[in-house]
Amino acid sequence: MASLNIPNLPEEILCKIIEMVGADSFYYLGGILRAGKRGYAVVHEPSVLRKCNVQPMVTFATCQICTGGQFREFFIKCVTAGNTNAIYYEGLYAALIVGPEKCIRILQPNVPNHDLSTLAVGIFNVCIGNDKEASKLFQQFEANHYDLRSDAIVGLGADLEWRLISFGAPYMNRYGASFKFPDDEVIKSPSCLYGHDYTVDFEGSCKNCRLFWICCNISHIL
Repeated sequence: MASLNIPNLPEEILCKIIEMVGADSFYYLGGILRAGKRGYAVVHEPSVLRKCNVQPMVTFATCQICTGGQFREFFIKCVTAGNTNAIYYEGLYAALIVGPEKCIRILQPNVPNHDLSTLAVGIFNVCIGNDKEASKLFQQFEANHYDLRSDAIVGLGADLEWRLISFGAPYMNRYGASFKFPDDEVIKSPSCLYGHDYTVDFEGSCKNCRLFWICCNISHIL
């Protein structure tokens, strides 16, 4: 995109316009960034960064948000500004680079309002053996988003797994020894877990086992 001439509009109106541009895709902010000091300053307004659509960064150029990547500096500014999706992606990246504990801290601002972040924090707590905290997170997820036995949980689990793989998940099962699924009055380890005929049933087909298998699959690829 070629550089643009910034119209002589009041700052508040200009900022709102650029917010809408960035909400479509971060790519469209490139010309504004090159339009001089005013354009650069408005693009870096917290309200613009907070609403900026960073998904194309990880859909088409995952490596570019990683350390040393082309978009890393701008991406981190979006994280700092409180961009929900940027926080989610950064949390997953951190889980692979420095471990689930760091990931949990990064994702915390998204909990419980963002479904994938809340589910991820619960799962990562399972991986590191914090079963009581995981139970609280799963209960928050269910209260704010979907039934833990629903079809939606399967889709979200698949999305989380795919995103970790796209970030370079090592498939080392580093948390197999610490893995601890909740087993309390609310969230229970499925009693039917090993009672299925897996020539007929498959992971996700038994609603009682769905969350457990999602946690296992995520733990396996870390």
